[in-house]
Amino acid sequence: MRVMPSLAASFATFSRIPVPQRLLDRADWSGGALAALPAVGVVQGAIMAAWLFAARACSLPELVGAAVLVALPFVVNGGIHMDGLSDVADAVSSHAARERKLEIMKDPHIGAFGVMAIALYLLLQFSLFASWEPRALEVLALIPLCALSRGLGALCIVTLPHARPGGMAATLAGDSAHERASRSALIVQVLLAAGLLVALSGIPGACAAGCALAAFAAHRHRCLKEFGGITGDLAGWFIQLSELAMLAFVVLGGRL
Repeated sequence: MRVMPSLAASFATFSRIPVPQRLLDRADWSGGALAALPAVGVVQGAIMAAWLFAARACSLPELVGAAVLVALPFVVNGGIHMDGLSDVADAVSSHAARERKLEIMKDPHIGAFGVMAIALYLLLQFSLFASWEPRALEVLALIPLCALSRGLGALCIVTLPHARPGGMAATLAGDSAHERASRSALIVQVLLAAGLLVALSGIPGACAAGCALAAFAAHRHRCLKEFGGITGDLAGWFIQLSELAMLAFVVLGGRL
């Protein structure tokens, strides 16, 4: 798997960071975009950590720093994974049959439950950031945290059957050969991200990584049972919720 074409495809698909046209012309869309998804998390986490360092250096109010931290992911990735969170919230809350849930997730309009899910998510995320008092190295935990959630989300796509064979997730996964290559690359990145999270945050980081891995197993089971496979929305839903859960472990665990 070629590194630069994979990175170009991933950043063009999952972020708003401009990618030069000469790289897009050689982008690896089948498999490569998913295999490099943790790199998008690395960049997002690095930008958030840099902001936190800058906010502290300028002695900005903690609430202002937390508000910008909540907003930065939208600037970096355009809310692509948050869209999955809202779509799945609407689908699950419908209590409809499997086919109807898939139709709801495909609908571009957002429902009441999707709005409530986003509002509750942002409220919880803001409260965690506002109460976080990390040491210097712990700030850097945002980098592996964002990478780990995306690595596990991409792993769901390349290890589960596709609920919508013609959907975006199936297209990006490619054929079986691409899926195998992506799977190997993602496993290595997930292990590295988990190890770095533990190294930077200690016991809270270990708990956060363990929570993410447990959530990955539970998410796989639910996708198969309730939806018959994975979709891009389900992967985005997992990425958002696993990030929030890991952040809670890092923040609250550090205060105990």
